[in-house]
Amino acid sequence: MKRPDWQLSRNGLFWVLVAFIAVVLLHMDHLPIWVTVLAGFCIFWRILEYRRAVPFPPWPLKAVMVIGCVAGLSVEYRSLLGLEPMLSMLIAGYGLKLLEMHHKRDAIVLVYLAYFTAAVNCVFTQDIPEFALVLLTFALATTALVSINQARDRGFSLAPSRLALKMLAVSLPLMVALFLVVPRLGAFVSIPVSKHQARTGVSDTLSPGGIADLVGSAELAFRVRFEGDVPDRQRLYWRGLVFSRFDGREWKQADFYGPDQPILGRVGDDSIEWIGDPVRYTVTMEPTHQRWLFALSTPATSETGVRRIRDSRLVSSDRIGLRRNYEMRSWLEHRLEPEGLHPHRLDLETRIPPGSNPETVRMARQWAQETPDVDALMNRVLGLFNRSFVYTLEPPLLGTHTVDEFLWETQRVFCDHFASSFAFFMRAAGHPARVIGGYQGGDIHPTENFVTVRQYDAHAWAEVWIEGRGWQRVDPTAAVAPERDEMSLADLFGDDDGFLAGNPLSLMRFRDIGLVNWSILRRDYFDYLWGTWVLGYDKRQTRFLQGLLGQVTTARVITLFLFAAGISFLPWLAMYLLNRHRSRPDPRDLQIQKFCSKLARAGLPRKTGEGILDFAQRVSAERPHLETEAMAIARMYVNQRYDEHLREPSDDLRMRVRSFNPSRNR
Repeated sequence: MKRPDWQLSRNGLFWVLVAFIAVVLLHMDHLPIWVTVLAGFCIFWRILEYRRAVPFPPWPLKAVMVIGCVAGLSVEYRSLLGLEPMLSMLIAGYGLKLLEMHHKRDAIVLVYLAYFTAAVNCVFTQDIPEFALVLLTFALATTALVSINQARDRGFSLAPSRLALKMLAVSLPLMVALFLVVPRLGAFVSIPVSKHQARTGVSDTLSPGGIADLVGSAELAFRVRFEGDVPDRQRLYWRGLVFSRFDGREWKQADFYGPDQPILGRVGDDSIEWIGDPVRYTVTMEPTHQRWLFALSTPATSETGVRRIRDSRLVSSDRIGLRRNYEMRSWLEHRLEPEGLHPHRLDLETRIPPGSNPETVRMARQWAQETPDVDALMNRVLGLFNRSFVYTLEPPLLGTHTVDEFLWETQRVFCDHFASSFAFFMRAAGHPARVIGGYQGGDIHPTENFVTVRQYDAHAWAEVWIEGRGWQRVDPTAAVAPERDEMSLADLFGDDDGFLAGNPLSLMRFRDIGLVNWSILRRDYFDYLWGTWVLGYDKRQTRFLQGLLGQVTTARVITLFLFAAGISFLPWLAMYLLNRHRSRPDPRDLQIQKFCSKLARAGLPRKTGEGILDFAQRVSAERPHLETEAMAIARMYVNQRYDEHLREPSDDLRMRVRSFNPSRNR
């Protein structure tokens, strides 16, 4: 029995289910387990229904499933106004829609939904492997679309996939042209971040051992491309957060708003005395879903939506939800606030909690009296660190008075302990001090001019304000482990069990192997190109188009677009012209079609599969007065069409068909 045109073929159903499976696998990390189980259940039910083992679910069951999904989402998420709740709702609805897919039009709707849902993955991550998986899902969805529209059901076939790949291949030039020409408009809305989207990174609070936790992660933090030579490693202090408030255990950042008007413009203010020429570079930062940005000391920028705080940290007006490129310049030689501090800032940077760490407060005040010179006092404290302390990835837990226990008891610490205790000691001695959180160093690519900074490069150091000189960077860690400035943490602790303890199979643990190290360098290079030329193309668009077109004008942009469109349509045009000659109907067939059309209008339609001579004989039997002309036309067609000696059509058949009038009277 012939399958109705509205009915979905077996091959079409197969590819629709494959596209749905690809979408679910693509988002599995973002979905609750029960949504993934629901998707698998819907696929299984749909297969059983096609095999006539079960019917379509009745409406009461579908209503219960919908109510259950809404209840599950409400329990799973505190609010449905977020990216992950919306995605989970979309996937759940996608699966339930499979259970009421009756017609081709239903399947087409699901294919369009597959395109949209796959593209949503680019909001979560824009890495090369993830983007390749999105393209693969697009190819499967296109295959499903092709198979749905096939006229004949031949069972399972890979033919639709081949046609889908051809369609995607010929569309590439047009896609590239659109990518090059269409301006980036930015995000129109800000999507709330779900609890499941937390990423590792420097936190907005600093407590003992907080940075040591990042040693277990080799995730990328950001990459930096320098316009000139890369500065020496010991000068690569990537400043991000400034901790000025201390409650006895945790350090926190100062507020953006205060009496000292901390928010400044994009360029800077007169509180910084810049010395020499700036270092120019571009940062490609991974999503943190926070507002702070990382840069070298005393940064300045003309980036839209970026502001500098008086304590020389950078903040973004929007949360960094996607990989972001921003251009910076920094003066490595400078004096920050050398003329003095605002009274509010002075009070903030010297404040210590009452009763906190009494032994350290007593010793600091004693040393301040014995060593009134601030430089000598700092060297004395650093000398204490150098004589007695051990730099370790696994420091012991500390109690209430963290600085006292660290300085006078355990003396086994990580960088955040050093920075915190040093800043507290200097405050107790009467000198303004604070803790800086960020990253230090990074992997400098041996052949390209960029630096890769990973989470295990997280670092903390201190700053002390000295009258007439401003804020001075002091890294107490360097007093105990001076090689930290010259080597990455991977080189320093690569053989330590605590390094990358949360990711024992990371390639970074095997970077001493030549092939592995080469693979890491190649991966970093291609990922850098991807971040700067694809994800960060909006920064280069104008310059690239000027280099390509000479002058960016409307006419030249339209010409580029039409050229790309022509390349895309060229294969289809060639196929059309090639098949046009092959499929051109024979003139004699056209004449016999006119002959049959005239008889059909006269009430004598030709039956399906009926030969032309049989048709003419039936016409002669039903309308004897047409026998002579009908049989003459049929025999003339057969003789001319199938006689090898009569390849060229003659005008006799055309004249007879033109004069044939089956409606005339006997």
